[in-house]
Amino acid sequence: MLGLLRYLTDNKPSWVDAAETVVEDSLVRHLKEKVAEEMMGRHRRVDHREHYTMLSYLGDLGFEVVHLPTGKGDVASTRVSIERKEDDLVPSLFDDRRLRQLGAMRESTEFSYLIVTKSYEDIKQSLRKQKITERTFISFIASLCAVGYPPIFIGDRFDASLLMAKIVDKIEDDKPRLYVPRPKAPTPIEYRNAVIEGLPNVGPKMRRRLTKIYPSIRDLCDATVEELTNIEGIGKSTAEKIVAVLDGGSVSHLPASVGRRGPKSTE
Repeated sequence: MLGLLRYLTDNKPSWVDAAETVVEDSLVRHLKEKVAEEMMGRHRRVDHREHYTMLSYLGDLGFEVVHLPTGKGDVASTRVSIERKEDDLVPSLFDDRRLRQLGAMRESTEFSYLIVTKSYEDIKQSLRKQKITERTFISFIASLCAVGYPPIFIGDRFDASLLMAKIVDKIEDDKPRLYVPRPKAPTPIEYRNAVIEGLPNVGPKMRRRLTKIYPSIRDLCDATVEELTNIEGIGKSTAEKIVAVLDGGSVSHLPASVGRRGPKSTE
């Protein structure tokens, strides 16, 4: 639609008659409405505080330049948040706020990533200038991996923009293309794990934390919002979603101490 709109706008012949002009103008207006509707529905956004080159690259790829609040990342869509780091990666070593921002991203979207638009070698040179040991930096990278944000180092901003756009496309538009064979004879534990991993924002790592405290689905159904928020990596929003799914409805009207079957016994 966008290609046709550009063609009609940029290549209007001078010899067309009045009737054809009316039809063409009507078609142009219709296409503009459709393109705007499509763009509004995509929710592909980039924060206006990003570097101007990133704004240019991502704008050309169909991203809308907006103000993204803290915790939404630098690039976002309906299901994806991406935080971009460059020269501010090393200063974030000593700023716990950065890790809190990454944690907020996990709460707000289903998929979240950390992309560094600087090569690892360039970062090591920056470390030497600031007299920071490489061991300290590696420890920081390990901490990011431990909380679920292994950084993707890609030194070229244009390539990084293409990668961000492709991540959003794959998650928002494409069907999964990874073939995962079903076990020939699933065990009850495997069925349990599959059910729990189907809960909001629960992956294999979070499922292991949950099943360590709640070994069965019945135990998990008895958990309250307050109890779930005591588990590392689960915020109030995620806890409420999990309880709502297990309850088959909404928990917005329930106090934090109430779960699917009421307050948990203290006996």
